Amino acid sequence: MKQLFILILVPFYLYSIDYSKSAAGKRFIEQMHRNYGFNKDYLRKLLQKAHHRQDVLDRYNGRLKGATDYSWHRYKNKILIPESIELGRNFMEKYAFYLNRAKRRYGIDREIITAFIRVESKFGLFGGEYSVWDVLVTLAFNPNRKQRFFKEQLKKVLLLARRERISVLSLKGSFAGAMGCVQQVPSIYLKYGVDLDGDGKANPNSMADCIGSIAKFLSLNGWNNTLATIAKPKVEGSGFLNLRSGYRSYYLPQTLKAYGIIPPPWWRGGAYFIRLRDGSSYDIYLGDSNYRVITKYNASKQYALSIALYAKAIK
Repeated sequence: MKQLFILILVPFYLYSIDYSKSAAGKRFIEQMHRNYGFNKDYLRKLLQKAHHRQDVLDRYNGRLKGATDYSWHRYKNKILIPESIELGRNFMEKYAFYLNRAKRRYGIDREIITAFIRVESKFGLFGGEYSVWDVLVTLAFNPNRKQRFFKEQLKKVLLLARRERISVLSLKGSFAGAMGCVQQVPSIYLKYGVDLDGDGKANPNSMADCIGSIAKFLSLNGWNNTLATIAKPKVEGSGFLNLRSGYRSYYLPQTLKAYGIIPPPWWRGGAYFIRLRDGSSYDIYLGDSNYRVITKYNASKQYALSIALYAKAIK
């Protein structure tokens, strides 16, 4: 009699480790029970269901290199193109009700909210490929360069799920445990999460609630709809190459002019200096306090400039 053997193939990076039986897992269960009143059996079962993500762990131990290109050229040629602009306008039409609700509640224009969602996840297309629970358990319980940070996020995701009455196993995110269409880690979502759709839960998986959460972030950090955010100056000579560029590089008008950077006539006061190389040329911009608000979300001038330019393009 012939016997039939069925081989079930499991990706090499995804397999089960019973973290509830590890020393670190047991300590975590005790701490969450003692400090926050979580049921031990509930935590034990959750840890038993976690899948170890070796691919995610490798990202934080230097074994996966060159996975993402954050160059200015990439930003320009992925985000600031006609097809992408059209996606943004379609999104604003589709979610007009919630964008208007966010405007009424937080006073934030729809274009800048839309720009964040485009840059962070391409309107929810990306950023939800991983189980947040799997990612955070793996990174919290295994040595890596940000293990302390991920231990804190593991605690926060349980607090978030309990507060919002959401199954922690249902949360989807990135390889870093960032959730939703605006990619917020649990500690950030606890602070800025919003129930914009009125279902009684601030849910990272909800597009409406994502719209609300970025509006709340911008509002609490001082966004001003009346400001320009960025402007192109007149550039004279090559002195600008000697001027430091970055999200903290703020200069008074006389300093900018000394390096050949002439603000538009309507610009008032100093500015953040933004210099980004694209091939053999440079893109030069000035930023105001709104630009600085964007960099509080992500401290990258490529990121901030992309959002600012995208918001202008869809308007």
